[in-house]
Amino acid sequence: MVDFLIFCMATVGLTAILVDGKIFAPFREWLEKRARSPKDRRTWCGFLLDILTCYQCCGFWSGLFCGVFLTVSRFINIFEVIYLKTLYTTSGQSDETLHLLFAPLFWLMCGLVGSFLATVYLVFVELIYAKTMLYRRTNPEPPQEDVTSEHDHE
Repeated sequence: MVDFLIFCMATVGLTAILVDGKIFAPFREWLEKRARSPKDRRTWCGFLLDILTCYQCCGFWSGLFCGVFLTVSRFINIFEVIYLKTLYTTSGQSDETLHLLFAPLFWLMCGLVGSFLATVYLVFVELIYAKTMLYRRTNPEPPQEDVTSEHDHE
């Protein structure tokens, strides 16, 4: 359960940084300059620009990356378990390796979950922003009173 929460937060955080983060703004601007024409949009610059300007696209690739990272970190732990079992038991077979066959399917599912989470995050943030702007428009700040002292009028 903790791994899933970390996966969710990492995927949404990575997506938000890549799509809206100031640290990647110069890179996105550079890509926009390189992919101005429709012909240039079909290059790798256009592909990266499409990913880095779309929450759903970037969420998929962020989820895929985080899923691979999660699997590799678990694989290292499983490798240690298999290695230790092989050292201390006579049977060299282990059932833990079976789930490694399903790793590409797991990565695809992580990408899909990442795409969904990034879209939900964007809708939630936009909803908060819209409610905040609506509140400011319907409840304007009261005009500031003139706070000049009586001595200024004399």
